Amino acid sequence: MIEYNIGIMGAGYIAGVIAKVLKDMNGFCPYAIASRDEEKAKKFAEEYEIEKAYGSYEAMLEDPEVELVYIATVNSNHVELAKKCIDAGKPVFVEKPISYNAKTAAELLKYATEKGVFCGEAMWLRYNPLMNLVVDNLRKNIIGDVRSITANIGYNLGGRERLLKPELAGGALLDIGVYPITAVFMLMGGGPVNVVAEPIITTTGVDAYSSIYMRYPQGRSAYITVSMTTSLDKRCIIYGTHGRIEIDNVNNPTLVTVYGSDGKSRGEMKPADDAKTGYEYEFKAARKAAIAGNQETEELSIKDTIEIYRFIDAIRYTWNLPFPLPEEPEKKPMTVENLNPNTKNA
Repeated sequence: MIEYNIGIMGAGYIAGVIAKVLKDMNGFCPYAIASRDEEKAKKFAEEYEIEKAYGSYEAMLEDPEVELVYIATVNSNHVELAKKCIDAGKPVFVEKPISYNAKTAAELLKYATEKGVFCGEAMWLRYNPLMNLVVDNLRKNIIGDVRSITANIGYNLGGRERLLKPELAGGALLDIGVYPITAVFMLMGGGPVNVVAEPIITTTGVDAYSSIYMRYPQGRSAYITVSMTTSLDKRCIIYGTHGRIEIDNVNNPTLVTVYGSDGKSRGEMKPADDAKTGYEYEFKAARKAAIAGNQETEELSIKDTIEIYRFIDAIRYTWNLPFPLPEEPEKKPMTVENLNPNTKNA
């Protein structure tokens, strides 16, 4: 099989995970790694047996053998690097979040469309077959009408300095909260009509923990808990009028259990026997879209991508936590009126 050459920007943790995944996939090759630190790139290339190592992102983009670029850098420079890829005519797949706010994400995706170059978000939950199977079964009313959803995600990420820095678009909501939010949007068929969100803010000015209540029409609701200071169970439970569905891991489902109204198990859903890590599906989708000359994958539209970040923006701005980055509003001075903004609806 002809291998599809992937160039990776950024030599951090997630880049290493993806390099391993690509090496284990038929038809893919982690061909090149680029970092602003050439020694770091060379060390990464040696560890993951990657053919090319570059000490600048621009140098890698000049390599004609690179067929798709995967961006795995800090959240704050995803758009800048993606535009460089687009200008070089390279299809690009950006690790979530595609950007730090909806406005810059929309501008990026519009720019890619105008240039006729594929640019997509590597939000692996959207591509997970098991998650999409749950969505399909909900449409068939497997548990009746969906009434409420709970979803948690939490890790002890205190050692990851980038998450504590507003200038790098850090914080739990944008980095990991995007998973349960995406899950709820997928399962409910879109966003809520109202939201109330309560954060715990770090001394550096980013959210470390939050509780998010989402109200939908006809009395439906969802409740999300997000933490980057403590490990949570990461489960997602969907309650219907005739039973419930339990998903073991909200960002990468590996076991789904269906219960009837009597509380007894009605069966389980598991990944296919040939499933690997879950990341393989998003890269197959990105390759398919890029080769076909499409501007979005079948699983994740431009519209759905932007919708998620509009929702996250609304929460952050209600918390008065804009990032000190372009196209962000100014931080409001603390007054009696906005001393406790999180009590308002986003």
